Amino acid sequence: MILTEKAETTTNTIPIAGIQKMTTIDFPGYLSAVLFTRGCPWNCRFCHNYDLRNSESPGSYSFETISHFLKTHIGYLEGIVLSGGEPTLHRSLPSFIAWIRSLGYKTALHTNGFYPDILRMLLAQDLVDYVALDIKGSPRIYDRITGCAGSCFPVSQSIRHILDSGIAHEFRTTYHPLLLSVQELTDTMEAAAAAGVQRYCLQQFQPRGVRDEELVRLHYPHDFPLSVLEAGKKLFPVFGTR
Repeated sequence: MILTEKAETTTNTIPIAGIQKMTTIDFPGYLSAVLFTRGCPWNCRFCHNYDLRNSESPGSYSFETISHFLKTHIGYLEGIVLSGGEPTLHRSLPSFIAWIRSLGYKTALHTNGFYPDILRMLLAQDLVDYVALDIKGSPRIYDRITGCAGSCFPVSQSIRHILDSGIAHEFRTTYHPLLLSVQELTDTMEAAAAAGVQRYCLQQFQPRGVRDEELVRLHYPHDFPLSVLEAGKKLFPVFGTR
């Protein structure tokens, strides 16, 4: 199958705005690179890639640059992670990932879950080996966190697609006490467990790249509340923090 011409068109419609050349944590078990796509309809205050929200902003990599990077790292890198922005915003994502896999790479997806149909397509076609999905909050407060009306229901569909697929995965929630109270964080974990989530991680807010000055100004190492840690251990067979 000749994928180069198709991939060039696909890359032009999936703007790649950043490349992290090596990571050992974003795709467990695989030495990987991360491709960051432009475009996301949400407006989360703690987003550390705020500059990637607008899919039409200038500064994307050319297909030739992406192709050269991937081809010259064959045999060294094992996996490629698609992150963002929100990769599933782009309907041509499946063909782009198929091209990456044709080079011999394993592939992973980091997603907010807002486009369950694209995610389901990727899973059905075995185009990803690992998915990490951010659960922003409980259903009651989801729109407040994302700044986008009706954001929770599509995410619940995506969670179900991931669980039904049997793919390796992680669900995670970012904690900052100005965004989530202890009760709201507990409610979030309880809602995730009720949806069938068994592998869950709490992660600390990271200020790098965040535009919200209040969150950054009040950033300091916030210990996770003891009650939350105890609840997490009871709710999820696999539970961790970072």
